[in-house]
Amino acid sequence: FTKKHMRIIGAAMEKAGFRFAEVGHGYGLGAARAGYPEAAETDETYLKTASEVFHDCRFGAFYIPGVGTSDDLEKAADYGISFVSIGQNITQIEQAQTAVAHAKRLSLKTTVCLMKAHVPAPKDFGDKVKIVNEWEPDYIMIMDSAGNMTPEETADRTRIIRDAGKAEAGFHGHDSLSLAAANALPALKNGAERIDASLGGFGRSGGNAATEVVIALMERKGFFIQNITTRLDDLEPVIEAVRKAKIDLPNAPDMTDLLLGLYGLHSSIAAILNETAGRFGLPRANLYKGVAVANPVNPTREEIINIAENMTKKRGAYRKNG
Repeated sequence: FTKKHMRIIGAAMEKAGFRFAEVGHGYGLGAARAGYPEAAETDETYLKTASEVFHDCRFGAFYIPGVGTSDDLEKAADYGISFVSIGQNITQIEQAQTAVAHAKRLSLKTTVCLMKAHVPAPKDFGDKVKIVNEWEPDYIMIMDSAGNMTPEETADRTRIIRDAGKAEAGFHGHDSLSLAAANALPALKNGAERIDASLGGFGRSGGNAATEVVIALMERKGFFIQNITTRLDDLEPVIEAVRKAKIDLPNAPDMTDLLLGLYGLHSSIAAILNETAGRFGLPRANLYKGVAVANPVNPTREEIINIAENMTKKRGAYRKNG
């Protein structure tokens, strides 16, 4: 990501109502300097740009002790990060204690990311969680670094964190088994308060949990997380901003397929739905939902157009009334 990319995408995320964004190198603060894959910009440029583009949206960074230094964390705090995600292999989690203490002294919301959380058996996992809880972080994150976990395993580990102490549970999935977004559901059901996701599933290997799919599943199952204000119909301008920035999202779900699945509509009417939404200037998600409520089995072209016309009239009345 270049500075220009960040400005385009960040502005769209801000407008869409995102409240939290993690920025910078995938391996965290100091990674490019430490010999990890080269980034398009320096940490300082990413953080400065984020501070300029985000206003209501709070931004933070990922930090692996030993990859980055305490100076990197302090500089990030100077640029205005409000939270930090501190990653460490779960088998070596004790090595993160000093970084957690430092982050708390900097008044940062602090998440401890248990990297490769799938490795230990549940009892051993619980023992590590107890150790981390003693440091009093705000969140303890299950980081499924290999994309290995199943929904049942995600549920078990989320409950272990939930029942262990004051720290809230979180989940960060990779899509190696195409389960990253699906695993968000048992995490949410069992008390997780933070779910990591990326636009279009952007990320290494099979990618991360796609923001679009996670939000769709949350809507489908009626979940709500505090401070989540972005809706599915807000996301299309953000995805368009990604396209404008000419960033390829090879793992991105097709939005038409996503909307058909979310609202239970057959693909045979996709073309008329998209055409009608464009014609009337409606967010596609709104029209799909309206048609699903009216006639999810076999809506005719005329029905779809009538629904769009009524929606347009209501939107006009809403705008007129302020």
